[in-house]
Amino acid sequence: MKENNEPQMPDNCHAPKPVLHKPNVMSPIWLLPIVAVLLGIYLMYQSIAQAGIEIRVHFDNANGIVEGKTLIKYQGLNIGKVKKIALDDDLKGVYVTAEIDSKAEPVLRRETQFWLVAPKASIAGISGLDALVTGNYINLLPGDGEYSIEFDAVQTAPNTLPDDQGLIVRLTADKLASVRPGSEIFYKKIPVGQVHNFKLDKDTDKILIEAVIKEQYSYLVKDTSRFWNASGIHAEFGFDGVKIQTESLTAIISGALAFDSPVDGKPAENNRAYNLYNNVSDAERAVEIEFNLANTNDIKIGNNIYLNGQQVGEITQVITQLIDVETQQTTPTAKAFADIDPEVVALLRTGTQFWVEKATLSLSESKNVANLVTGNFILFTPGKGELQTTFDLVSNVDDLIPHKQISISANDANGLAVGNKIYYKNYPVGHISRVTFNIKTNLIDLNVHIYQDYAHLLRRSTRFINISGVSVDASISGLNIKSSPIAALVSGGIELVNDPVFKSKRRNQQYQLYPSLALAKLGSNAFKANKTITLLSKPSHVIANGAPVYYRKLKVGSVADFRLAADNEHIVITLNILSQYAHLINKNSVFWDVSGIDISGSLSNLKVQTESLLTIIAGGINFDNIKPVNNNKVSLAKSHATHYKLFRSFAAATDNRPTVTLTFTSGTDINVGTEIKHKGIRVGEISAIKLKVEQGFIEATAKLDTDYAQYFIQQGSQYWLERIKVGLDGIKNANTLLSGAYINVTKGNGNTVKRFKVLNSAPEIASADVGLSVTVISERLMGLTTGTPVYFRQIEVGSITHSELSAQSDKVLITLNIEPKYQHLVRNDSQFWAVSGFNVDIGLTGATLKAESLKTILSGGIAFATPKTNQNSQIAAPFSTFDLAQEVNPDWLEWNTKIEKPVM
Repeated sequence: MKENNEPQMPDNCHAPKPVLHKPNVMSPIWLLPIVAVLLGIYLMYQSIAQAGIEIRVHFDNANGIVEGKTLIKYQGLNIGKVKKIALDDDLKGVYVTAEIDSKAEPVLRRETQFWLVAPKASIAGISGLDALVTGNYINLLPGDGEYSIEFDAVQTAPNTLPDDQGLIVRLTADKLASVRPGSEIFYKKIPVGQVHNFKLDKDTDKILIEAVIKEQYSYLVKDTSRFWNASGIHAEFGFDGVKIQTESLTAIISGALAFDSPVDGKPAENNRAYNLYNNVSDAERAVEIEFNLANTNDIKIGNNIYLNGQQVGEITQVITQLIDVETQQTTPTAKAFADIDPEVVALLRTGTQFWVEKATLSLSESKNVANLVTGNFILFTPGKGELQTTFDLVSNVDDLIPHKQISISANDANGLAVGNKIYYKNYPVGHISRVTFNIKTNLIDLNVHIYQDYAHLLRRSTRFINISGVSVDASISGLNIKSSPIAALVSGGIELVNDPVFKSKRRNQQYQLYPSLALAKLGSNAFKANKTITLLSKPSHVIANGAPVYYRKLKVGSVADFRLAADNEHIVITLNILSQYAHLINKNSVFWDVSGIDISGSLSNLKVQTESLLTIIAGGINFDNIKPVNNNKVSLAKSHATHYKLFRSFAAATDNRPTVTLTFTSGTDINVGTEIKHKGIRVGEISAIKLKVEQGFIEATAKLDTDYAQYFIQQGSQYWLERIKVGLDGIKNANTLLSGAYINVTKGNGNTVKRFKVLNSAPEIASADVGLSVTVISERLMGLTTGTPVYFRQIEVGSITHSELSAQSDKVLITLNIEPKYQHLVRNDSQFWAVSGFNVDIGLTGATLKAESLKTILSGGIAFATPKTNQNSQIAAPFSTFDLAQEVNPDWLEWNTKIEKPVM
């Protein structure tokens, strides 16, 4: 069999034969580069065709200009942008290179002006407001000339008002004042045009001003019109106030002009020339009229006259009132002259009424407040009769109301002025028309108009009360403000009162003005002369001129004066008591001081008292009529004048307690008000303290309570000062730390005594019935003092009461007092030794400290012991003497003697 290694195809497998295709000449992928090349060529063409124009503008500086951001606009449309900023060659400015849209090529001419627009606000106006949103930008105004790309910027926007938008007038002025291009021109305070430009005429040295009146107002300019300067503020300063006049707030800063429009004039032609006057007065555009005045207080030169809100005149002259030399009365010759706009002269006829409009500022009404700065003005209502030029000018529009006129006399014009209302039950029924001073009577004469509808309220018994201003009553208890009605709080006024209790005045008697209703009830007695009295006081009283004087808390007068008395120790105070209360002063009148704040007592019992807020500041005096418990009048030595005495307080004025005189070696811890006690109960107090310099002691006057005084003004009574004491045995009189020191007293049993010496400590106890008094004799005092304790078996049984040298001064005599319950312990053979300090025994085994007690270590003491009873041992007699050993004998400590207390 023949081998065959080649693979054999299966009989049933027949593969297809390959088919060959020829490739295309160009692939579609090449279309993309071709489209991109065509698009690039198109964009290049567009870029070249729309390329901007590069220009260069010279500015003084680059403030507010930013490369790549600052835009260039024309009529609000963006036409370019700043590309580059560079300094110029001489470093005095900058060149701003910008790219301008090619479509704006027609505006690039040699006379084209560029300027920077930035936000600017002032009183004259606001400009560049759109720059707040878009930022600063450069604006331009096309000009004439050839095409150019080099420009010089201007600093401000040029005036662009075309000549064909209104009537052009040419003004000639001696000076420019504050007028500038753009300054407004007013007609009756309405802006109707503006100044275009100005220049100086070299030939005439005049200012030539070109102005444009808006087309809709051009008919107002007549051939007879006159122009004047209304620039800035026209102010007049004087003692009567300040008058400020201006056409508008804009005119204050930017200047302004004004003009009139006479009826008889013809419409002005374009480019007509006029003179520019300095002000409206120089323009002489007025007709003079005359006013008869009731007074000149409300009218000043320069006050304006208005009709329907428009100024039509001005006061030019005022003639004041004259006084008749013979009668000394004012004559009604007051006059005023005013210039009136010719346009309103036809309204000035018989029946025309003029009045003054004044500022009214009160709680009930605020009117013409601006007059406080600008001054009063005048209003009028046209009449219907014949033409005239002389009129009456009243001070208040209410004067034109039908009325009945009366006269009221007043002591003063406090709070009263022309125009103040007259009230009846808080309703206005009239007003004051005139206020004058009467030289003959030295009073204020008020002319009052009571409106005809209320004239029936006037009776012979009617009384008038001044309710002007505010009545304030201030005290610690509160603040009381009274005014009736509320309108009188600021503006003032008078109240008309009809009361059945009022007596009718005599026929033809003039009405009088009362300060209050209470005085009105007194009638003519309210105007009687006041009563003057004098008081005598110590300089310690705080009283000032004008301080109130009270009678049972009712103010009845005031302090008129005070001076130093002839003895140079007292003060003489003069009181002015109102006439209606003069009858309250009599021989039983007692006066006391209610000035400031009265603080008495102690820290544990503090009393604070005051009369009112006014008396705290200025002082005050109160009085009443009571049976004088003390002498209420006093005369100075070498003086025959008798004065009422001014007491320190009401308590002092009515205090009739018995007095006793106490003397002290020192004034420490004693004050006015220091209490006097007996067994802890208050029985009196110190009322006055005086230093006796020559005698060298303090003298005090003490008031003893009436119920107890009889026990403490007898011989045998003892007074001593109790104050806090701190010792090892504790604190005594700790209550005085808060209440202060006080004086203790024991009752006596002898004759009446009015003078006592106050001891610095409790008196010594030395009588046999209250204790045993013995004397120990020592070589030296060893630091023992009064009060040092005496011990028996370390129990305190007495104390040292006194120590002194012997007659030969070789010994010290120490007096001891043994308490009654322990006096039987002292025998005639008892041994006494000093236990002051402590003893220290030092040995090989250590140290031993010996002392009676901790108290004796610091203050010392005396101890005693009694030996065993023997036949000769007896209780020591009073005032017995013993030797005082310097130290204890150890044997004495061993005595254990039993001593029984004797049966009493």
